[in-house]
Amino acid sequence: MKALYRIVAAAAALLAFPALYFLKLIRIVMELGFADGFFDDAFSVDDVVSFIRDYNIELNSGSLGLSENVMKTLAPLKAPAITTLVFLCLTVVMVLAVFFCSAFSNARKVNLVFSVLGVVAAIGAIASFNSMTDIVISGELPLNKIIDTILTGSGSAIASIAGMLGAGSLFEFVGELKILQLSSAVVTVLLIFVFEIIWTLSFILINMDEVKTSKAAKKTKKHN
Repeated sequence: MKALYRIVAAAAALLAFPALYFLKLIRIVMELGFADGFFDDAFSVDDVVSFIRDYNIELNSGSLGLSENVMKTLAPLKAPAITTLVFLCLTVVMVLAVFFCSAFSNARKVNLVFSVLGVVAAIGAIASFNSMTDIVISGELPLNKIIDTILTGSGSAIASIAGMLGAGSLFEFVGELKILQLSSAVVTVLLIFVFEIIWTLSFILINMDEVKTSKAAKKTKKHN
């Protein structure tokens, strides 16, 4: 039973990594300004890596530099963006913690704590990202203003990417940003942590029942 628990728990934790890389990370829905309908799409980390590789975009500290004007425009997004990044990093750390705890020890209660923290981290990432996108969706910092500022005020790789995507002309026709949220990748990892909690709790309860049964059997044997 111990081996079964550890194998399944470790394997489930490992599934989080391909989920984060290949499943859709961010979903975007925009109301089209030039026609009836919506633009609804999502992209994964793999999509971004493939895009950078296909267009031979060089990313380094210098090319990613943003002008002071761009940084000032993006200032309202800074705090929730940092919080989202911290929670995402914590989510990955908890995945690693669950994997190593499952693979190399029988510390189920510790594994349970890591899994609960993973759930909190994943939910925190989703909530923080939503608070950041609410600033854009509410119109406090319109998306077209962000795009215009980046395109006109930065010679960075970000501006190059936006230019390749045709962002400057695109957003002249696009209406409102309706949805911008973390998608199936983070939700899947959240569900993996929930599975780890249920899986671990079931074995803890089974172990408690076995201990009670063993103690009862010893008392009966001693009494006889």
